[in-house]
Amino acid sequence: MVIVTGMKTILVAVDLSPISTQIVEAAADLAEPLKAKIILLHVISVVSSYTPIGSSMDAVAIPVPPSEEEIQEIKKDLASLAAPLETRGIPCEIVAKAALPLEEIQKQASHASMVVVGSHGHGGLYHLFNGSVVTALLKHATKPILVVPVREK
Repeated sequence: MVIVTGMKTILVAVDLSPISTQIVEAAADLAEPLKAKIILLHVISVVSSYTPIGSSMDAVAIPVPPSEEEIQEIKKDLASLAAPLETRGIPCEIVAKAALPLEEIQKQASHASMVVVGSHGHGGLYHLFNGSVVTALLKHATKPILVVPVREK
């Protein structure tokens, strides 16, 4: 049996879909014996609004940040996911940021020893058209990453 020591913080990135609970549970099972803190992160995708310019109908994408109400609702959802962690004695910090998911996860990972994410288990065709944050994260990883393979129940 290998015992990992020196792990202080685990970043858990969730998309607040139904599989998020399973991802947090897997991270808690890892954090508890290591006495690690969890940073529970949700990245709010920034929506772009297209504004026409001139008579040729060129368009410029203007990022539209989420409202304060949306951010507060997301923080409430994150707090619900964090509650069982605190019951288990696992310190947890919640973070909700409006940004590009891959970039923000990488930025937050710089403060962690490990990253935990979930995989919805979509197939190759889905990833061809939509991409995958998890796949991109694995390609650019600078920290260990645990991918929790879960399916919606």
